Amino acid sequence: MNKLAKELLKKNNNREKAIFDENKEIYTNMIVYLRGSDLSEYNQEVVRGDIIELIIDGQQRGDNIKKVMGGRYKEICDQIIEAMPKKTKKDKVMDFLDMSLHALWVLGVISLAKNFIISLISNKAGFEFILTVGDIINGLAIILIANVIVLYITKTAFGAKKEKKVVSFLKTWFIAAAVLAAMILSNVYFRTIAVNISLWLAAITVILIFVIWKIISERA
Repeated sequence: MNKLAKELLKKNNNREKAIFDENKEIYTNMIVYLRGSDLSEYNQEVVRGDIIELIIDGQQRGDNIKKVMGGRYKEICDQIIEAMPKKTKKDKVMDFLDMSLHALWVLGVISLAKNFIISLISNKAGFEFILTVGDIINGLAIILIANVIVLYITKTAFGAKKEKKVVSFLKTWFIAAAVLAAMILSNVYFRTIAVNISLWLAAITVILIFVIWKIISERA
């Protein structure tokens, strides 16, 4: 996120505190839906700021968000999104690099910690960084699942009917259990070593990935 977007984000975070509790749920749904749009982070914050001001102005007149928006929350969001400039190809490439490098350094840190602990327990002479085919598959699966979850949440922010808590809880745990089982099986059956380097070299690589991500993130 670039500097202008960060400044606007901070301003909106402070301004939204003035939104009454009774209006927060619908406001949150609108912003979640907005996050899944094809707008840049800066333009998302511009739209978010406009929505906040509309709600606060309505509150000052004694109107709730339903009266201000006419109950057409999704339609209003779609109209605003349609009127705003979309991401360019460059923006999309930068977003992809931002997301990919962020996931890489986070997973890299986790792998470093795991390999460091294994090296300590096994009392090996040298610290090694080992990735199996199963580790790589699991890493890619985590990134894919995370993106699918985010996409699902943003696209269903205005779900017509809320699921019962018990059904939602059971569904969530069933999916989590299935994913966990698949990851365990992947580690059991795909144990071929794909990467075997010094732990220190791996640490330097992760640091470089982090630095590159920070540079791209500031420009995205």
